[in-house]
Amino acid sequence: MVCAMKKLNLQQQSAFRFRRFCRGAWAAYSSMHREVTIGRVASYIADRQLRKAAAPVAVAAALAAGVPAMAQTADEPQERELPAVEIILAADSLRASAEPAVVLTASDFQNTSVRTVGELLALLPGLDLRTRGVDDVQADLAMRGGTFDQMVVLLGGVNLTDPQTGHHALDLPIDLAMVERVELLTPAQLLARGVVGFCGGINIVVGEREGGRAELSGGSHGTAAAKLVATERRGPWSLTTAGAYHRSDGYRHNTDYRHGSLLLQATRHGERDDVQLSLGGQLKGFGSEAFYSIDYPDQYEATRTLTATAAHVHRFGGWSQHSAAYGRLHADRFELFREGRVEPPAWYGGHNRHLSDLAGVRTMARWRGLSLGAELRHEGIVSNVLGDSVQGRRWPSDDYPVAASRLDASLFAGYSGEWRRLMWQLSALGLYNSQFGLHRAWAVNMSYPVSRFRLRLSLSEAYRMPTFTDLYYVGPNQVADRDLSPERSLSAEAGVSGSFGWARVDLALYRRHGRQIIDWMRRPDEEVWYSMNHAVVDATGLDFSATARWQWLEGQAAYSFCHIDQDPGDWISGSALDYLRHKARLALAARVTRRLTLKADAAYRFREGQYVDADKVPRPYGDVLLVNASAEYSLDLGRCPLTLYVSGYNLTDRDYRDHGGIPQPGVTFMAGVRLGD
Repeated sequence: MVCAMKKLNLQQQSAFRFRRFCRGAWAAYSSMHREVTIGRVASYIADRQLRKAAAPVAVAAALAAGVPAMAQTADEPQERELPAVEIILAADSLRASAEPAVVLTASDFQNTSVRTVGELLALLPGLDLRTRGVDDVQADLAMRGGTFDQMVVLLGGVNLTDPQTGHHALDLPIDLAMVERVELLTPAQLLARGVVGFCGGINIVVGEREGGRAELSGGSHGTAAAKLVATERRGPWSLTTAGAYHRSDGYRHNTDYRHGSLLLQATRHGERDDVQLSLGGQLKGFGSEAFYSIDYPDQYEATRTLTATAAHVHRFGGWSQHSAAYGRLHADRFELFREGRVEPPAWYGGHNRHLSDLAGVRTMARWRGLSLGAELRHEGIVSNVLGDSVQGRRWPSDDYPVAASRLDASLFAGYSGEWRRLMWQLSALGLYNSQFGLHRAWAVNMSYPVSRFRLRLSLSEAYRMPTFTDLYYVGPNQVADRDLSPERSLSAEAGVSGSFGWARVDLALYRRHGRQIIDWMRRPDEEVWYSMNHAVVDATGLDFSATARWQWLEGQAAYSFCHIDQDPGDWISGSALDYLRHKARLALAARVTRRLTLKADAAYRFREGQYVDADKVPRPYGDVLLVNASAEYSLDLGRCPLTLYVSGYNLTDRDYRDHGGIPQPGVTFMAGVRLGD
């Protein structure tokens, strides 16, 4: 509400007073961490400004105070002294994070043809989604030329990044129907809330949907899905149940899958306290032909995920305290030779089994521009492959003879302020890791409003701990290094964003200097890959996105460019050089009639690097242009609107690879019915 007011003065004081309304884009920033008073607002001024579509602060305050609305004229103004109204900023909400670089809300992605959470994340500029299988069976998420292990994944602001491998980062008990918004966060924005990200991260926020939604769909290759989201209010509590089930016979040999998820969430919003509790689970099983090696076409993988979070926000005067406890269990069974399909050879030693866990507690207190916080986080794994030998212990069974664990203890602080409309924020974090010792991270954020635009500049230093796979995995063609060191990065970014009522744009230029980069490398004349800290890897690029709405038409455009400088020497890189150099996207959604909506989007990608095909021939990834389209027809059934839809994917039937030599599906069709908003 305060963003539509103009401040009488900018003196550093605990409270200040607004005297008139305006559309100053910087007013919200100048009011942060301060007590705001509004006194003796003439109603005829409020009425006049409302007619100009300015912010209705006075009316909202009057309604909150129970003051009856009375029309006045400019000649006969009547003034009322309004009682104090407490304004809670978004930073004090349960689901907020540091101010994100880009946000996609439900209204943004509902006007696209995306069908999974992974495809939704791929809409964000600078993000690279490398799929091995469709429908979020398994996908690697990277950002701005980084690797899949360098991403941080938050669910509702809680860091649930998988410690075993980035391949499992998107194994979360959520479906697209549950997502309220996704946020793209740079390393500096992550550190502002006490989270370290080497190249950045994403925050997925599950909404508190009113009512419910049910959906059934089916299509090519025996694909079918069922989804249900329902919310019930009981007193101050909002209770949400969300479930989804997906299955397919597969678009080629050994690409069938089954996976389901269930999420229970309870939220309570109070005058001074907010509470949110969630419990979720996910089951997956999928054929994984050539997922990890093209020499074995009958691979199979099954994963199980369980997450639990409890978050609490308390506000008292100018203070706010954010506390959270969280946990995640992830079980993974990989079969090089799928049971029931093929007979394994005599040399095969059995399936790989892993059970990883993470648990943590964190708290952060804010007072005006100052924030202080601490976090304690445990990461562990029991396995038959990853870890050190556990003498005399078998837990939970003989399938897990080795184990590894580490403990993080971190302290973080920040301070934000303003000087002549220049907003600045300093963040610092110190961490002790039981395996890798002391480490630090810091960040500086600045922003300055110019007319309808906001200029921003940031500089940050971050690190990444090696995953358990980096440290311990040994296979037929892989040898890990237990003496790896954490990666480090120094990132700089300059950007500008603006909104014009009917359109919004964002442009960012970045440079990341990475050192001690962890990658799997091999000699040109060898087949064995080694994990190691190798040469410096620098990334330079830009991200641009724009959204425009005009009457019945909405358009989205995005472009990302990235260039990586690396000298691997006599080695061949396994993943650090397989990055998106160009990524462009154009999407249109048109409401043709009151009931009919048409959507179309085209995506162009050019990937650097090579893959090895089934004939052992190296081939470049090259470029691909993918076209998707869908049509929706809505029927008004009162409180439960009914929507029929049909969607087509890869309509030009392009042959392409996202990861390794794994072909992606050609033309695919889906149709379904959705009941509810």
